[in-house]
Amino acid sequence: MGCGMGVIKYLLFIFNFIFVLCGLAILIVGVLVQVGKQDYSGRLNDFTENLTIPAVTLIVIGSIIFVVAFLGCCGAIRESHCMIVTFACLLLAILIIQVAISIYVFVSAKNTDFASFKDAYAKELFYKYPNGGEEKDIVDSIQKGLECCGVQEPQDFIKIIGKIPPSCCGDIKDECNQQNVYKRGCAIVLEDLFKSALTVLGGVAVGIAAAELIGIVFALCLANSIKNAERRGYSV
Repeated sequence: MGCGMGVIKYLLFIFNFIFVLCGLAILIVGVLVQVGKQDYSGRLNDFTENLTIPAVTLIVIGSIIFVVAFLGCCGAIRESHCMIVTFACLLLAILIIQVAISIYVFVSAKNTDFASFKDAYAKELFYKYPNGGEEKDIVDSIQKGLECCGVQEPQDFIKIIGKIPPSCCGDIKDECNQQNVYKRGCAIVLEDLFKSALTVLGGVAVGIAAAELIGIVFALCLANSIKNAERRGYSV
């Protein structure tokens, strides 16, 4: 191989090392989103289920990437035409899947209906707050964790229990009042949280896909160079 192809060979090896890190990033993001949504999926499944498909798919892709990156490293170092072509094909398949995931999550984020989201939170959790039990615990947990109060505003609690609960003021031990209460409604905060999670998933998939496209180009160039070198060797 010429000097140029030799450079590509080592660039491809370095790319695969970076690819391993990218795979780890995909895996971590998928796991974090999948674990994080469990806190709210019990009662808001109609909305959190939009996170399940992209999160699980990214976890699977992140795991597969380690195998693909190993194949690419071995192919580059050993100058194996077959391994490099196989690597490029697998990388292309992953790229296509990630682009599909990106389109899905961006469309899901855009089409989330706040009115339906608000109604689901209110009916499944908020209006059952006075009864105590699991619903009360979930609402308190959401309000403390996300620093929000009520469905759309803190005054929503005045209508159902006549006062604002302590969870609307975080760790403040004094009486919860208009001065120290969280101002944003939880339905609004939860919707923003799920939209942000979908956007992050889509953005990660697009960013990794761009890097994979570069890897495919390098791999095909190196594979073609190896094939030509083998032909010249056989003709000697």
